[in-house]
Amino acid sequence: MKKLLKWIAIGLGAVVLLAAIGYVVAVMTTKGREKKKYPVATLAITVPTDSASIAHGHHLATAIGKCVDCHGEDLGGRLFIDGMPMGKFASPNITPGGEIAAWSDADVARAIHHAVNPAGRGLIFMPADAFVAFSAEDLGALIAYVRQVPKVTRIGPTTQIGPIGRLLWATGKMELQAARVIDLNAPVAAAPPVGPTPEYGKYLAQTGGCTSCHGPNLKGGLQFGPPGTPPSQDLTALHDWQEADFVKALRTGVRPDGSAINTFMPWQLAGLMTDEEMTAVWSYIRTLQK
Repeated sequence: MKKLLKWIAIGLGAVVLLAAIGYVVAVMTTKGREKKKYPVATLAITVPTDSASIAHGHHLATAIGKCVDCHGEDLGGRLFIDGMPMGKFASPNITPGGEIAAWSDADVARAIHHAVNPAGRGLIFMPADAFVAFSAEDLGALIAYVRQVPKVTRIGPTTQIGPIGRLLWATGKMELQAARVIDLNAPVAAAPPVGPTPEYGKYLAQTGGCTSCHGPNLKGGLQFGPPGTPPSQDLTALHDWQEADFVKALRTGVRPDGSAINTFMPWQLAGLMTDEEMTAVWSYIRTLQK
């Protein structure tokens, strides 16, 4: 019996040692990724100053890009995921009272479009996989809006990647830096003409993050959020829905069958899209249902 217990203890010790080694490797790997610098060309973005462009930037920051979902309604930054041992993820203050007040417009454009800061390091949890699709005009409008919001000076929490988060990131089960996976040489594309068309709907679905959560073809099945959050829905399977059902679901958070949409889905913000934008997105979804 003593020999058996001894070998069990040795086995458990070996498992603990291997786990510790694996964690150290994961920490070293992910710390290296945080320090890595990415060469990104300066983006030629014109930032307008007229009220119509600033209003459009506000719409992009709420209904489309949903910047307020992570950075807070006042864009002053907040803790938007408190999920140790996965991690605590906080957004920075992006008002004129925050760090980006010292950034150039090109620096801000690079952060939005490529998730890279002025020092060339990849930003954590910045959804540039969606924002890389923004046109130069929309990038300019977003920056114009952010530049003139009321100054916030509070010091917010900082991001802390937990042990599970580092293990998942190191093993490719989760990606925390969009700069590692997007095409950093991709030029700023032109947006399709605004209108209730599938082409414009695809643009909104990309820049709005629909394809980030529901997949590039909106097939769903991706798992995000804290434990208990259901996989993202297959939007191409809504064969029984009509456009009115889609609009109502986004504006009320309730599906046609009466079930509630999980609150991890930012339907409150998506519901701020205009009727024309919702028609465009629905038209795009319909092309994927055929």
